[in-house]
Amino acid sequence: MPRSKESFNAMRENTKQKIETAALSLFARKGLSVRVSEIAEAAGVSQGLLYSHYPSKDALIAELVRKAVEISSQSIEGLSKFEMPAAEKIKQMTSMMCLMFTQAFEAVDYFMFMIQVGMSGAPLALISLYPENLPNPTESLAKILTQGQQENSVMPGDPLQLATTYWATIQGFCCYAITGMSVSPDPQILNRILLKEDQS
Repeated sequence: MPRSKESFNAMRENTKQKIETAALSLFARKGLSVRVSEIAEAAGVSQGLLYSHYPSKDALIAELVRKAVEISSQSIEGLSKFEMPAAEKIKQMTSMMCLMFTQAFEAVDYFMFMIQVGMSGAPLALISLYPENLPNPTESLAKILTQGQQENSVMPGDPLQLATTYWATIQGFCCYAITGMSVSPDPQILNRILLKEDQS
């Protein structure tokens, strides 16, 4: 029997997901120089099938960057808009970051992938899919920190510098985790980067 349109679309989406998962893992660990043949092999598909979904490796990178930016920006930006004290927003964000090391490891791959993108010196310029109106996680966290400084719960200092320090620490944990080391960050220690002692 011929496949239904729904069945065909579901199969295509499943193949696309396998390609993206394999590519994300390889890019995160080996950098953007990974060959298309390696991605296809890891995904269990032919190179021809891979190219039917993505016309080039750059197109695949672009889609992964779009997803990474959208997921991280929307989650942190959404938190920044909640009506609650900044200290509580920071604690919720830190809990979410710590959980990814045990319950959402794909997020670690996304972190490492974006580090590889940044170190490559090119892709953010070539990726036209990057939404200009979408704030990056550092800017979104800086908004929360500015609120916290006004509430006297956040450490003094440039909010962007504090946010950068926080994300650099998270990325450091990701570097350990991706090598197979067991990583379980202490939320209170992470919160102390941003919150005053009586708040963390």
